[in-house]
Amino acid sequence: MSKTLLKYIPEAALPTIASWLRKYQLHLRITKSRKTKLGDFRPAHGGKPPRISVNGDLNQYHFLITLVHEIAHAAAWEKYQNRVQPHGKEWQSIYTEKLAFIKQEVEFPKEIQSVLEQHLARPKASSCSDPMLYRALKELDPQKATFLEDVEIGTSFRFRKDRVFKKGARRRSRFECIELKTHKVYLISGLAEIEILEN
Repeated sequence: MSKTLLKYIPEAALPTIASWLRKYQLHLRITKSRKTKLGDFRPAHGGKPPRISVNGDLNQYHFLITLVHEIAHAAAWEKYQNRVQPHGKEWQSIYTEKLAFIKQEVEFPKEIQSVLEQHLARPKASSCSDPMLYRALKELDPQKATFLEDVEIGTSFRFRKDRVFKKGARRRSRFECIELKTHKVYLISGLAEIEILEN
């Protein structure tokens, strides 16, 4: 497992991550990209050990933060089981403590250090729920993403399973977008990764 993990996380984080996986007896599964989540935690059930999964297409810093997020769920479950909210104050406290510890061991890129500090002060349910952190982490990807919020209103784009939309007006963190095939209006996050099409 250690050799496998080195492909996905910074080497400096390996001893701590490996010790946490052992401590909570976690089975780690590295998955293909999932559009709806970056990782998840499943408690022990039916004779199976507790399990966590993380999308294998994340860059090493995004993978590491997501992995710490899921390990924090395992730690919270061990201590409280289902007596607390999944992302309540108990989980937040554990997650913040673990991520702060990792931050001392790993030298994160300068581009995300200040954003990570803000995230530690107010941890969200996931990096996707923290737009500043999510965007900063995505900027580290070798292949740069195009976000919906970065293109002009009226731009046609492909999003999820070859569905084609036209960007409309902003509604807080989302945009009204018309699906060209059905003419239905959908609210899509400004951080949605899209493929721009020729108008």
